[in-house]
Amino acid sequence: MPSPDRSVRAPLQGAAQLGLFDWADPPPTAAPRAVAPARPAAPPAPSGCAPFPTEHSPPPARVPAASPAQHYDDGIHCFDWTLRRAARRTLALRVDDRGVSLLAPRLASAASISQFLQQHAAWVVRKLRQREQRLQALQAARIDWVDGGRIPYLGQHLTLRLRGATQLHWDERSAELHLPLPPDSDAQQVRDSVAAWLQRQALALFHARVAHFAAQLGVRVTAVKLSAATTRWGSAKSDGSIRLHWRLLHFSPQLVDYVVAHEVAHLREMNHSPRFWAHVGQLYPDYRQARLHLKQSTLPPWT
Repeated sequence: MPSPDRSVRAPLQGAAQLGLFDWADPPPTAAPRAVAPARPAAPPAPSGCAPFPTEHSPPPARVPAASPAQHYDDGIHCFDWTLRRAARRTLALRVDDRGVSLLAPRLASAASISQFLQQHAAWVVRKLRQREQRLQALQAARIDWVDGGRIPYLGQHLTLRLRGATQLHWDERSAELHLPLPPDSDAQQVRDSVAAWLQRQALALFHARVAHFAAQLGVRVTAVKLSAATTRWGSAKSDGSIRLHWRLLHFSPQLVDYVVAHEVAHLREMNHSPRFWAHVGQLYPDYRQARLHLKQSTLPPWT
C-alpha cells in the first residue's frame, strides 16, 4: 500500500499531525563481534500505520558501493546477494529494488557475515517471495486507459467510454464513465480526465463521511482536504483539519469509512494510545479487520 521491502524507516510525524501507518516486518540487524559496543539506544520511533501501497518506489537511500554479486544456497534457501561495507556498527539485510544487500561494518569478518546470512536466509526468501507476489498483483491491477478500460471504484468497477460525449457522464446503472474525449485520445488525457472526476467524487464523499463520524464523536472539523501523499492514506492535525487520499475511492466504502474514522478519532487523541483505538472502535467496531484488509489491498498503478 506497498512500496518495496526495504529497511524500516520511521515516518515523520509529531503531536500536531498524525497519519494512518502500519510498520512493515523489519529487516534483521545484528552487532558483529569485531566492532566497538554500540552507543545507548535512541528513543523509540513514533508509532504509526500502513505504508501507502504505491506502484512507485521511494527514492533509493544512499548506500555504499556493492561488491560483485554472490550466490547463497544452503540446500533450502537460494538467492543472489551483494555485500556493502560502510562505517556502521551493525550487520543488516535489505531487500529492495536493487535486490538483496547485506550491509556490514568495514571490519566485520567473513565468518560473522556468513553466519548472519545463514541465520536470516529464510527471512530473505520470504521477502523476495512477497515482492514477487506484489509485482504480480500490481500487474494484474494495471488500468488500460482506453475505451473499454476498467477502473476499481468503491468496491466495484467502472468501464471507461471514449465515444465523443459532449460532457462527462457517470451512468451508475451500467457502471460506465463516459468521458468527453475522442476514441483515439492518448493515455495521459484519459488519466487526467478520470483523476479530475475521481477527485470531485472523493471530496464530496469525504465531507459527508467526516461529518458523519465527527458528529458521533463530538469533535469539531475545520477543514477536509484531498491528499496525494506517497506515504499515507490520511492525516489529521490538532487544528481540526483532515486530509484524505483521493485514491481511496479505488477501495470499498467500508475501507474508506475505516480510514475516515481513524483520522476523525485523532481529533480526540493525537496519538495511537489505547484510548485512541477505543475511539476508533466506537466509530468503526470492525476496525481490526479493515486495517488488515487495507494493508493487503493493491492500489492500481497510475501509469
